Amino acid sequence: MKKLCISFLALIYSHASSQVGINTANPLANFHIDAGKDNPSSGSALSTSQQKNDVAILTNGNLGIGTTKPLTKLDISSGTVLSPKDGFMLKDGTEGRGKVLVSDDNGSAHWLLYPAQKIYRGVMGAGVDIDISSTSFSFNPSNYNAGFYQTGSYIDLPPGKWRVKMDLVIPYTADANSTMNQDEWFWLRTTLSDNGTSNPASPSVDLVDNSRWASEVFQGPGSAVSGGNKFAMINGNLIINNPSANMKRYYLLAGGFTRSNLHIPGILQNMGGAIWKDNKITAYAIEQD
Repeated sequence: MKKLCISFLALIYSHASSQVGINTANPLANFHIDAGKDNPSSGSALSTSQQKNDVAILTNGNLGIGTTKPLTKLDISSGTVLSPKDGFMLKDGTEGRGKVLVSDDNGSAHWLLYPAQKIYRGVMGAGVDIDISSTSFSFNPSNYNAGFYQTGSYIDLPPGKWRVKMDLVIPYTADANSTMNQDEWFWLRTTLSDNGTSNPASPSVDLVDNSRWASEVFQGPGSAVSGGNKFAMINGNLIINNPSANMKRYYLLAGGFTRSNLHIPGILQNMGGAIWKDNKITAYAIEQD
C-alpha cells in the first residue's frame, strides 16, 4: 500500500509538470526512466554513471538510452573512449563476424560483408629461386608437403572469409644460347601456408572451395635475347577462411610444377619476390555462406 501511494504521488507530480518519470520523482525529460533508481530527487545535474541506466524522450522526439540529453532521434551512450562497450545489437539472421550494417533503397537495414570495406595487401619478400630442372620443386599429388618453398612474402588477414588475388610474375631466365622449343612447357603453382619457416611447406588448412593453388602454364619458345629471359604472369584467386578470432598471417609458397621433357636448364629468379614490381597479393572480404 505504501509503494502504491508513493507511485501515485509521483505520477501526480509528473503530470502536473507535464513530465512523466518512472523510478524518479524528478523527471528531466517528457518521459524519463531511471532504471537504476539512483538519480537525485531534485536538480538537473546527473553524473555519467547515473545517466547510464536512464532512458529519456525529449519534446522533439529524440530518444536517449544512457543519456538524458539525446542529440539525435536515437542517441545511445554505453561506453567511453578509454572503456568502450557495445551499445547496440541486431539479431535478424544476417549477423556475422566482420559485417557492417547496410540498407536498401527504403532504408531497411541488415548486416553484410560490404565490398567496399578495407582491402588488405600483402608484403613481398625476397622471393625464391626455382630450378625447373630439379625434381625438388616437382608437384606430387599424393604429398602436398613437397615441392613448395617459401618466398618470404605474406599477407595478414582478420577473421572471416577472403578472396586473395595473386598477381605474380613467372621470371624465367636461361643461358643466352638456350631456348625452349614450342613443345616445351611447365606448369607452376603458388599457394598460401600457415607455416612461414618450413621448406618444403604445405598449403594452409584454411583454403576452401577447392581453392588450393593459383597457377599458370609457361610455354616455349623462349627468347635467346637478353640472356634468354622470358616472362609470364599468374593471375589467380585463392579463397581463405580464417576461423580464428585474431589476425592471421599466410605465407606465399611457390613451386609444385609439372613440366614437359625440357632439354635445357632454367631458373625462375626471385619467384614471388619484391624485385618484380608487378607482384601483388591483395585480399577482399566476401560474403559468408
